[in-house]
Parts: sequence; structure tokens; C-alpha cells
Amino acid sequence: MPNADISWTYIADQINRKKCTPVISNQLILSSLYPAEDVATEWAKSAAYPLADSDNIALVAQYLSVTYRDNYRAKTEYLQFLKQRYLAAAEQDTSIDATVLDQVRRERGLSLSQLAGERLGYPPAGEQENALNLLAAFDMPIYLTTTPHLFLEIALRNLGKRPRTEAYAWHEALEEVIPPEYKTDPDFQPTADEPLVYHLHGLDEYPDSLVLTEEDHLDFLGNVIHDFREIGKMPNAVRNAISSSILILLGYNIRSWEMRVILQELIRDQPRRPRSVAIQIDPHDMPDIVDTDRFQEYMQMYLAQDKYRFDVYWGDTLSFLKQLWETWQGT
Repeated sequence: MPNADISWTYIADQINRKKCTPVISNQLILSSLYPAEDVATEWAKSAAYPLADSDNIALVAQYLSVTYRDNYRAKTEYLQFLKQRYLAAAEQDTSIDATVLDQVRRERGLSLSQLAGERLGYPPAGEQENALNLLAAFDMPIYLTTTPHLFLEIALRNLGKRPRTEAYAWHEALEEVIPPEYKTDPDFQPTADEPLVYHLHGLDEYPDSLVLTEEDHLDFLGNVIHDFREIGKMPNAVRNAISSSILILLGYNIRSWEMRVILQELIRDQPRRPRSVAIQIDPHDMPDIVDTDRFQEYMQMYLAQDKYRFDVYWGDTLSFLKQLWETWQGT
């Protein structure tokens, strides 16, 4: 696949200058946690979702939110489904002690981050085939993410770094839901050793905070446009990273709600942001594409527009990070 537009040495240089910011999708996290299954499709089956587009988590969540007449219930059931699927997979993992697994099953109220990360050791320290471990090894002061899970923080701590977790309060009620330790600290200055991991779509310990349904995404969209422009609503470091550093979008499907909201409203039309932004898109993950070559040509033209200024890397996230790591180590 053509990747001639990617300037690896330039991106590596921007990492050294602390002017490169990764934006990590929830899909990347789910793909790492559940490599053998499509979580969205499996959740749709368990929820008796009646439509064909069962690979869209936002649509499945919207369906359950309407049928239950309860947005909170849809979110808690989604999180519970993720925990059950992870535990089912862990039972087949011979590296996990059965006694520990049994103890974890008996603990009540654990979030997925606490269950898989703090109790069962995900991501495994030192595993270089894990994209989160590789990503954490770069010297980056800020990580933006649309996942509610805290596995990147665990990967960073495994390397001796001291990450700070903050969550964006995308609607007013979240000011009462998100505890003070996860709110913006105006005095905190992120560094490579003490990076900021900024969660745009909530935290899995607080189901209300999740941006999950279609309506959630629309509400998020309406608020983030205003809050990004208003001083004090988001950390200045985050606002500056979005507007003036290279952004590397990791694991996003170009047609997902996650991508559409981030791309269309938070990232576009930032005149100070430099070019050479890389997006990883794998056409093989989109079986409904009829003509791969024409699709690639269209996407490269679309994302090269002045309002976006993206260069496209065609391939999976881990391959991209390995190539970038090799280049960065040589700078």
C-alpha cells in the first residue's frame, strides 16, 4: 500500500520537540482487549438489535437507550457486557492464575479498567506486540483519547511514568459526577515523565460520563465546539496540542461517530497546526468497500483538504507505531 507521504523523520523530530500528540480511539482499545471478536457485533446480538448495522456501538446503544427508556441502564449494561466478555476470555488464558480470576469474579463494582488492568494485569508489562505499550514508550507529554478505559495509564506506569488522568465534562451534570482528582488542574504542566491522559468521552468507572449513544455524540458535539473556544473549559495544554501540534489519530474508522465528531469539529480548521498528521486506515477492516484503489485515492484527497491536512498511512496501528519507533530510536 502507498505510504510515500509519511515523513517518518519529521514526525520523530516533532516527538523530540514535544510537538506530537496521539489521539487514541476506543476501537483501538477494544481491538487490543478482544483480538478474536467484534465486540460491537456481539453486543448487538446479546441485545437483540434488529438492524443490519450491528457493528456500530453508538446505534446499538441508542436502540437500548430508547427501548429501556433509560440511557444510564444502556451504558451500565454495555460496560457489564465488556467485563463478562473479558472474564470469559481470561478463563481460556493459561497465564492467568485461576485463583486470582476467581477472586476477581467475586469482587463487586469493579470497572473494566480496574478488573482487567489493576487486577489481571492488562496490558502485560514488556509485551512489545501491544500497541499501548509501544505508544507509552514514546516521550509524549499529552495523550488524547476517546476511550473511557484507563489501560494507557497502566502502560505508562509500567514504564515508571506518572500519568495524570483528566476527563472532559461534556455536559453540565458531569461536574457533579466526575470527582475532583479527574477534573482539570490549571497548575499541572504535562511532561514526558508525568504525561496528561485526557479522556474526551468519559471514564468507565462513571457510566453517566460515557459518550456512547447517538444522542450522546450529538450532545458532545454541541458542547465541545463551545468549550474548546472558551478559556478554562479544557486544559490549556490540550487546547494548544489540538491547535498547534502534529496529531496522530490511532485506530479510528473514518465512518464511525467517534471519528466524525473528532474530525469534523475538534480537529478541522486549525490554521496553526502543522501538516504531516497520520491516520491509520485499513481497507481490509471495511468489507463493504467495492474498489479498494478508488477508496484509497478518495480518502487521500478528502483528508488532504486544507481544513484537515492529513497524510494517510495505510495499514494497522501496531505496524505504524513500530515503524515510527524504529525511526525515533535513530534520531
